[in-house]
Amino acid sequence: MNARAFAIAGLALGCIGASAQSLRLEVDTEEIHAGLPFVLSLSASGFEESPEPAAPELAIEGSTVTYLGMSPSVSRQIQIVNGERSEWKDVTFVYRWRVQPDRAGRYVVPPLTVAQGVREAVSRAASFEATDAERATDMFVRMLLPDRPVWVGETFDAVVEWRIARDVESYEFVVPLFDVEHLRFETPPPGGRTVSFAAGTGDVDLPMQRDTVVEDGVSYTRLRFPARVSAGRPGTLDLPPVRVAARLQSGTYRDAFGFRRSRTALFEARGERRRLVVRALPEAGRPPGFVNAIGTGFSIDVAASRSVVRVGDPIELTVVVRGDGDLEGLSLPRLDGSGGLPPEYFSVPDTPPFGVVDEAGNAKTFDVTVRVRSAEASEIPPVALSYFDPVAGAYATAQSRPVALAVRSGDVIGAADVTAAGAPAETGVAAPAPNAPVVASTGSLLGADMSLSAPALTLAPAWGARASRVPIALLYVLPLLGAALHFAWMRTSVRRRQGREVARARRAVEAELASGAPAREAAPRVLRALRTLAAAAGREDAIDSALAERLETTSFDPSAGRAPLDAETVAAVRDVVREAGARRDRQGATGVLAIALACGMWLASAEPAEAQSEASPDALADARETYGAALAEPDRVRRTRLFAEAERGFRAVAAQRPDAPDLLVDWGNAALGAGDRGRAVLGWRRALAVDPGNERAHRNLAWVRDRAPIWLPRPAAAGALDSLLFWRGRLSVAQRHWVGAGAFALAVALWIPWSRRRAKALRRLAVAPLVVWATATGSAVLSTGVSNAGVLLADGATLRSADSVGAPPAFGNPLPSGTEITVLEERPAWVRAALADGTQGWLPASGVGRVGT
Repeated sequence: MNARAFAIAGLALGCIGASAQSLRLEVDTEEIHAGLPFVLSLSASGFEESPEPAAPELAIEGSTVTYLGMSPSVSRQIQIVNGERSEWKDVTFVYRWRVQPDRAGRYVVPPLTVAQGVREAVSRAASFEATDAERATDMFVRMLLPDRPVWVGETFDAVVEWRIARDVESYEFVVPLFDVEHLRFETPPPGGRTVSFAAGTGDVDLPMQRDTVVEDGVSYTRLRFPARVSAGRPGTLDLPPVRVAARLQSGTYRDAFGFRRSRTALFEARGERRRLVVRALPEAGRPPGFVNAIGTGFSIDVAASRSVVRVGDPIELTVVVRGDGDLEGLSLPRLDGSGGLPPEYFSVPDTPPFGVVDEAGNAKTFDVTVRVRSAEASEIPPVALSYFDPVAGAYATAQSRPVALAVRSGDVIGAADVTAAGAPAETGVAAPAPNAPVVASTGSLLGADMSLSAPALTLAPAWGARASRVPIALLYVLPLLGAALHFAWMRTSVRRRQGREVARARRAVEAELASGAPAREAAPRVLRALRTLAAAAGREDAIDSALAERLETTSFDPSAGRAPLDAETVAAVRDVVREAGARRDRQGATGVLAIALACGMWLASAEPAEAQSEASPDALADARETYGAALAEPDRVRRTRLFAEAERGFRAVAAQRPDAPDLLVDWGNAALGAGDRGRAVLGWRRALAVDPGNERAHRNLAWVRDRAPIWLPRPAAAGALDSLLFWRGRLSVAQRHWVGAGAFALAVALWIPWSRRRAKALRRLAVAPLVVWATATGSAVLSTGVSNAGVLLADGATLRSADSVGAPPAFGNPLPSGTEITVLEERPAWVRAALADGTQGWLPASGVGRVGT
């Protein structure tokens, strides 16, 4: 119905408050009639764009008022006159209410206040007149509801039926059923004409069906508006009559030009009061697998993507549910619950699957990925769907048809299939000796290397795996300390030569003093020796001029012919000897001593390597014996249990000796035999972390990767860079640290100039070990592959987009155990991980094993 906005007669359009703010009341109809709603709008102008003013409270006595919302309007104007720019902004907030007067009469709209900070505007009180519309005698309306009680969640039909005998210009319905808050209306399918009905604070679109009926000789146009309705809570609804107001042709008239025109008038038709009873679903007889399927004629079909599988392989199931009910909100019951798949044969995802509704086929399709856990599964059993039939008022169950499966089981082997390394198999032996390596071949493990390591090599650590801080540090510190000592020795060579000359000069002076020669002869020789000593010590000023003058005078004094030098002169000479012979520069020895002391203190404070606890020989022997018994066991279930027991034994020993790669491979093999691919991959990856060249670990890891689902991202194969840096795949991080430390020690040793003739040649040779040191140590320091690597231990885990069980999946399929990931972030209960293709998400921390221990 097209309606223009008119100001209500008698409404005051001004406001009380600041002159910049104004309020205006409008209605969307020319006439207001009792029992028919209209929209009252309040336009508030002169306010700022934000914050939005709160809606005023509106209550009109004798009317039903429903707030419909607010819509802001902002308009800007820019004007440039004589180069001056002017800008205006007009902000208007429009508040809307649906008002339905109960009866004819005058109604008062109270003053309304709109406030925004210090700005405020108040409208004056206004009034409007509501009149009764004329009752039509050739127009009828009624509400068609089920003639029985309906149930909570049941989708039932409610039809508004309108019959008219005259042409209609415009119309408007009042349907009390549509104003009930807890009712939900289905969206009609696309296509065809629809009519909008007021429903609470919104609208509901219903399809329109049109035909012609004849009653009592009168032809009526019948319009039907069917609605699909469901109730959210039980109770009794006493509904007022449905109403329709329409402008019908009431006559004709001629316009100013003489043409005949139709004259219309507003008429009203009312239906009857209706009662709708909504009952709660009965508790008695409710099946355990019932979720929320309510309707009639439900059926369920299950189809599998393949029928020939191996234990652990995924199967994509397509579950199609059909029925006459609310399919949009329908949820699939848990497949491992009552009436679902046996948990001992199948594993299913924890999260409920999402379904897609097919309106045309009246069906909803779910895609679920399950995994086969046992070779004893021969079929996908019937899946039950429990639903409530509202017509019968009872629960019912529909079942799908079973789907046949062919699950490959392991080939039964005997002792003849178990061989010792280097010795032929012996028939009739129940199991190999505990210390003998064994080889197994089973159907489900065809191609995997299930041999155990030789007993002598099981606990052998990989070279460099027990690297501690002190030995590697010594390879850095000792060469540097040797170089420092050498350079200190070379730097002090001049001082040492000077010291030898000073010592000879001192001995010469002492010899002259001790010769006992007459003073006239001894004085010149002592003076020469003193001057030689002063020159050798670099202390020419050490000889006092008075002493030198005394010695020179004595050498020419005739009276000093026979007597030796006097005691005073000898004491003065010896004072000069002591002063000139003292060493002035001790910095070289002190510096070397400081370097040596600092290195010793650093090594003393270094943390010793973490001691490896000795593994129990009996525990290892028991694990090997159980592993051999598992290979010899013909029964599949008992064989799997024996492998699981062996896996627990190897795991306990491996926790004590994580540096033994062959032991880690044995642990992975036992886990593979037990069907635990997560721990199998974890054991092999840890073995490769300490011994990257272990062939058994490489072979079995490639075997598992080849059998992973095609949609699962796999680690990238070796590329050109990996081929160039081939040594990275053959040396562990600890081994690269050893190689780098050794190369550094060799480079420093070659750099020290042991011989002047060979110094240049040796320094050229030092370039090669320096390159090896920089490459090996740099790659070890920058390597994060092992420290951040992880393996998914839980089967069927969902990679989620956030660290919450309610977060949506970040990857399309549940991840199988053994999926290799990179841990990016750790939280108390979650880890953020990346798959091999870069897809990131969150996994439960309890289901992830770290490769780096």
